[in-house]
Amino acid sequence: MNQEPTFEDGADPTPEEMTAWAYTPEAQPPFAQDWDIIATRPAFGSLFLTLAADSKCPQRRFFLGCLYLLAGDAVRTRFRTMPEGSLIELTSEAMSTGEAWVCTWAGRTQALLRTPESFSYEDWCAPQGLASRPT
Repeated sequence: MNQEPTFEDGADPTPEEMTAWAYTPEAQPPFAQDWDIIATRPAFGSLFLTLAADSKCPQRRFFLGCLYLLAGDAVRTRFRTMPEGSLIELTSEAMSTGEAWVCTWAGRTQALLRTPESFSYEDWCAPQGLASRPT
């Protein structure tokens, strides 16, 4: 039986805590509701890419959802939550992985950047949105 990872502060997880949680099969989030919203922050973009791209990561779908939330929220807020240049760099990083899920995310994000008026909260920020259809 795997020991459940712990967080010193679940509302402000460290990259190490996020990674330990990511690789614990059937780990429960520290908050039952909205932990994706709480945990999603631009500083974790590259970490989210790494975890979502790893087919051996038990929580990879969660992190793919965080990527969609990160991009959608950036566009929705007109880049107040994440600078446009940083999001563009993250999509380039995603494309360089060659991994289907994160490449699809990057392509969809690039399309959203070209046509921000196409933003849909349900597609980009809801669990049943685009993240539930990784390719």
